[in-house]
Amino acid sequence: SRHPLVICGKHAWNSHQELGLLYEDDRREFVPRGPTEGVQGLTRRLRDRVILIDYVPFSLLLGLIRGARALLFPSLYEGFGLPVLEALQLGTPVMTSNTSSLPEVAGDAALLVDPYDTRAMAEAIQALDNDSELRATLSGRGPKQAALFSPDAYGKRLADLYAKLGVQLGAR
Repeated sequence: SRHPLVICGKHAWNSHQELGLLYEDDRREFVPRGPTEGVQGLTRRLRDRVILIDYVPFSLLLGLIRGARALLFPSLYEGFGLPVLEALQLGTPVMTSNTSSLPEVAGDAALLVDPYDTRAMAEAIQALDNDSELRATLSGRGPKQAALFSPDAYGKRLADLYAKLGVQLGAR
């Protein structure tokens, strides 16, 4: 892809080998003094178009997600998948895992891949990068899927469940 890959978030435990693939080489280079200077004034040269961001405030994160060509979230396990839901709500196309809670959260509004299958991930990324119709379709489906998880929708599902159990919420 000729588009940048922006990776947001803390590095995973023991991820140095995988992250090492993002660097041109294993050399360390001095950064000129100034506001971009690292902790010890050393940095590694990233490959072209790869941007690592350790932390961003929520408002900037929303801007990054909204402006992204797609959100890539090939998680091995998620309890819920809030980043996927946020991207769907903003109408950003999503590629995520076909495991744990993510298929339920994403529904048919995302490309689902096996997070252990690098070929499947590469093919999904290429599809999202090259197919504007696919991006438009997923972008249109995203907010509808995200609406299923709104507080009102959750409250209705919870009230329906309790009603099936014979308990009326709010009744005294």
